[in-house]
Amino acid sequence: MTARTHDMHLLTLAPLLLLVTPGDEPPSKPPSPDVAGKVHRWESSDGLAFEYRVPKDYDAEVGANITFILHGSNLSRRWGFANHDAKTFRPDDIVVSPDGTTSNGNGGFNFLQGRDDLERLHALHDELRETFNVRATYLYGHSQGSFFSFYYAGAYPDDVQGLVGQASGVWIGTEAGKKHHHQAVVLMHGTSDPVVPYGQSVGGLTFYEDARYPHARLRSLDGWNHWPTQHHTSQQLAWCEAMSTEDPARIVAAFEDLDGVDEALDPVAFREVAERVLALEDVPSRTRKAAEKAVEEVDEAAGDHAAAIAKSVGKKNRGRKLEDAAWVGHAPLYFRHFRGVPACDELFDDWESTLKAHDKVAKKIGRSFWDDLEGDPADAFDAGLELVEGAFMRRATQDDEFLTKLEELADDAKDNGIGRKQQKAYDEAVPVLRSAIEKGQKAFEKVDRRYR
Repeated sequence: MTARTHDMHLLTLAPLLLLVTPGDEPPSKPPSPDVAGKVHRWESSDGLAFEYRVPKDYDAEVGANITFILHGSNLSRRWGFANHDAKTFRPDDIVVSPDGTTSNGNGGFNFLQGRDDLERLHALHDELRETFNVRATYLYGHSQGSFFSFYYAGAYPDDVQGLVGQASGVWIGTEAGKKHHHQAVVLMHGTSDPVVPYGQSVGGLTFYEDARYPHARLRSLDGWNHWPTQHHTSQQLAWCEAMSTEDPARIVAAFEDLDGVDEALDPVAFREVAERVLALEDVPSRTRKAAEKAVEEVDEAAGDHAAAIAKSVGKKNRGRKLEDAAWVGHAPLYFRHFRGVPACDELFDDWESTLKAHDKVAKKIGRSFWDDLEGDPADAFDAGLELVEGAFMRRATQDDEFLTKLEELADDAKDNGIGRKQQKAYDEAVPVLRSAIEKGQKAFEKVDRRYR
């Protein structure tokens, strides 16, 4: 690990590549080891169109994984390789990007929550397994395709070893139980997603935790929107494979994928895969040393974050009262990005009562602000202030859109029926939180910079 645990910089808005001209269509050839290395298109026996790429060094004796890319609403198979480079995305896998299982009648497709949709993708899955020696199957779903990926993995537990769902949540009716516990599950979500709220994935993680999945996690992308991001998806799929396979060679391959990341590395995923390597009996000494270093450096980074937070907050406050100090913004970031690392878990447990108090306030009045925003701005303002004062460590309270709306209400206080007492409370809270968030981001970066 060459000093790079995580990127706190707001990720640059990237275009969602959707438009592809007919002339850009890849060659039409049936799946076969003979067409390895390039993207081709084909249809399943019932007409489900898909694009696919077989790894250029595919060996039928060794086999390969299949990774499905499942697109969002009203898109098509073209979305997969338009947003995930065929040369660099899961290069050891057979990557398959199908149309959604139900046509929208206007040239786009959807993955719907129906038995027919499940069976249609499963039929394609079976056809591919008849053609290739498939070691394991992983899913990456985005938006609606993400909801469907969890649904599909629940319906066919024996056929799916791991999945990454980005920008969604979990549909009611998705199966999860002991027979699914071999699966590794990642919910990945941008904290600034304007399409599907980040909280959907927070709830999705609770769903899998309640089902006692041994390998389920939330990967938060701070400042990110709804768009796909191959860099992060690749890391989470590497984690899924390392957590779900017993093949030492594939565990090492997953670690090497993560060890080669130059920036925006997920520290917890890296550490957990390194621990999988260290549990193997026969590992090259160079790889073992790299894994030992990875665990050591992530632990050291987590410890430095905890020390910086402790220094900022002081013993008397311990996270209970809002103040213009770095810990207010630093601690939530730390908990999002280092949970699972001992130093972070220790601090989280120490602050558990405080965090539960923030959760209680947020659950009680969290929706009141947004529900009252148009009809009763004065009530919305009161609810917003209560959130800032009593749930300021919640991600939703630190969200820029929420704070901006609250500031807009204050800017037009007279027309919104906001009295002087409310304005005074606002002046003592909202600017303080804004300043503390900025300080916290800088403090997080200062520690993180040592490990990039």
